[in-house]
Amino acid sequence: MAEYDAPGFFPRILERLSARYGGNVVGASLIVVSSFTLAAMLAAAKDLSASYSLWQIVLIRSLGVGLMLTPVIVRSRGNVLKSKRYGLQILRVCFGFVGITAMFYSVAYLPLAEASAINFSRTIFVVALAAIIFSERVGVIGWAAAAIGLLGVTVMLDPTAEALNTAAMVAVVGAFANACVVMVVKKLTATDATVTIMCYPPMGLTLLCIIPSILTWQSITWSAAPVFATLVVSSIFSNWCFINSYRHGEASIMGTVEYFRLVAAAIVGFAIFGEIPTLDSLIGIALIIAASFVAVRRDQIRVRMAR
Repeated sequence: MAEYDAPGFFPRILERLSARYGGNVVGASLIVVSSFTLAAMLAAAKDLSASYSLWQIVLIRSLGVGLMLTPVIVRSRGNVLKSKRYGLQILRVCFGFVGITAMFYSVAYLPLAEASAINFSRTIFVVALAAIIFSERVGVIGWAAAAIGLLGVTVMLDPTAEALNTAAMVAVVGAFANACVVMVVKKLTATDATVTIMCYPPMGLTLLCIIPSILTWQSITWSAAPVFATLVVSSIFSNWCFINSYRHGEASIMGTVEYFRLVAAAIVGFAIFGEIPTLDSLIGIALIIAASFVAVRRDQIRVRMAR
């Protein structure tokens, strides 16, 4: 395991919990916590989007996360930034930039549950990417799941409307980018420490957003400051929980537990913004959940059908 995970207090706690209760239990618990903190981050972004540009929101988030990680970088004398796969780190930054900007744009115009559901369709893209790039065996069940997920996304896009929902289409692009992020992160966890994986995105996103942010800058008010703080803190905590959930738990099981993100988004969306999903949204969400479940459990389903 990567050297900088071992001495940490929280990594040691997680190792002990995994030894006692099992890695999947710890991983699933981290996914649940990550779901609510992610929903809090999206709610903060949605609230801020009414007064601040997308670039400024992403920049403040990236700067805040970077500042919170600075003590770790300083204590390690910069060694924590040493990666065995710099190319993958850069690739993750690029995909992450597309994913986070698309996600923040979509939550500004869509209910949290709907935007989260479309983003969750990344599971379907992971199946397709794994088959095309890594020649993984997908089979009829896997491709059927991808088709069902695509149908769910199509229902939520509502092609029969006079104009396609731009925010929903942007969310689909973000889902694809986030699928690429998941695959890159899974590769990086085999060689790099959690904190190393977490350090590169804020630095890269800051560089990518600084110029457009300056051009669209709005002064941060006292009332907006706590919302920006929520955006930053919930973001870094959600990311930490997500990375460690896949470090300790099996990928197929973690992918199944991730469905809880839709529940958390619906709860937060209703509690803060009074959002109630439409019938089309509920149908689309149900199709995406079904497709995602089949996608991540296709091997087990294939075995049962063969009996």
